Amino acid sequence: MRDLRKRSPAALSNHWKLRSRISPIIGILAPAFFQSLEVCCVTGCQKTAQEQAAADPFFLSAAMPAADLLADGFYPHGRRMPFMGYSGVPARDLTNGFTVAGPSYGNDVPYVRMCASNGWPVVAHISHGPRFTDKDPAKNYKLDEPALRSNVAAEVRALAPLKQIVWWAVQPEELRCWRKAEMQYLEIVTETIRANDPLRRPIYIYNPNNRDAGSLALIAKFVDVIGKGCYVNSCGKKRDRAWVGWSIEQEIAAIKTNDRPDAISIVMPELCKDPEPGEEKEIRDWVRHDVYLGLVKGAKGMCLWSLFKRGEVKKTWQLWYDAYAGCGRELNGGRGLGQVFLFGGEPSAKLDVKLVKGAATAAVKLGGNAEPATTSEQERREREQKMPSWAAREFVYGGDHWIFLVNSANDRATFEIAGWPAGASAENAFDSQPVELRAPIRLDLSAYGVAAIRFSRGKKVEPK
Repeated sequence: MRDLRKRSPAALSNHWKLRSRISPIIGILAPAFFQSLEVCCVTGCQKTAQEQAAADPFFLSAAMPAADLLADGFYPHGRRMPFMGYSGVPARDLTNGFTVAGPSYGNDVPYVRMCASNGWPVVAHISHGPRFTDKDPAKNYKLDEPALRSNVAAEVRALAPLKQIVWWAVQPEELRCWRKAEMQYLEIVTETIRANDPLRRPIYIYNPNNRDAGSLALIAKFVDVIGKGCYVNSCGKKRDRAWVGWSIEQEIAAIKTNDRPDAISIVMPELCKDPEPGEEKEIRDWVRHDVYLGLVKGAKGMCLWSLFKRGEVKKTWQLWYDAYAGCGRELNGGRGLGQVFLFGGEPSAKLDVKLVKGAATAAVKLGGNAEPATTSEQERREREQKMPSWAAREFVYGGDHWIFLVNSANDRATFEIAGWPAGASAENAFDSQPVELRAPIRLDLSAYGVAAIRFSRGKKVEPK
């Protein structure tokens, strides 16, 4: 089995670029190809021509099979979904749906070594430069490049043998793309990490909430995991939750600008502040909306800020935590929904999904004063943008057809779904309850509601 982690950065880039260029060709040839053969991503088996001839395009995808990825590794170098939070308690979190011990601030070398000694996957922070975090715009930092390279190289070489390290994270965070010294710092640190990590593990840095595609593109030149804050409530966007989808779109646009098919987007929601009195009952819906909208829009993992029990969230920390943990169990537990988002392909035939009641669009407020010292004037500029108030995404994975539907509106919305083939069966992807297939299926979603349906060939035989 090929191990992508052992390839050089240039080889990795060529590998992913080749895949991205071949995919459209496969999309053209797929209908004829699938008359004789179907690639089964789950079992790896080949179906007979007779079986394939009877297959409906509803259950077919032109997507290429997943690359040879380690079953116990983390995306994009493995098959597991990275689902983590800052400053958590790994012994608690890794048994509650989280899959990685997220970054920790300060000197986290003891923390990383502690995680490794327990066999816990972990993100390691690397920081050896000027403290840009003082946010003083009057300062013009001068980098000591030889010392910086030497210090970063020494730390990476010391930690690189720890196979439990999933990603490297760069500190200071929130680097400003309009500050030459800060971009030089990012370039030097990332270059030195790669030169001293034989496994070529992905590199990540946190970016402020109001970053857009243009400014993120300048960061995406250097890192492999693109993430910006989606702290909806803290940023004054509590009733503009479609903004989460806009955030992921900015990350993906930045990746495409740099022609980086090997890079990934992640969703970065919040657990940091108690809501207004009486809003506690909305927390679970907020969490599920933000996580699943991010994934529907194309994110390949989650990093939450934060799992630390901050005083500002003393009253409702457990409600938030339980909601995120619940999503983690759905994605990474027995249901394995994370695999659908990571490796599901675009269906050859899609469902007909219609909004029949509720708001189709919303005027979402962009900009604001979040993290003002590390956000440009253009990014802070307040303006409105019209966005869809709901999102749907379909996949073919494991021979089944999946649809995820998210309502971002502040009120209920009703949808109708039709277009599945005769003889199909369906179930709720979250709880396995059967879905009666009488066209159209009518789904009534609450504000911020999420639904998922799994369609299968033929009637399922329930175990006795």
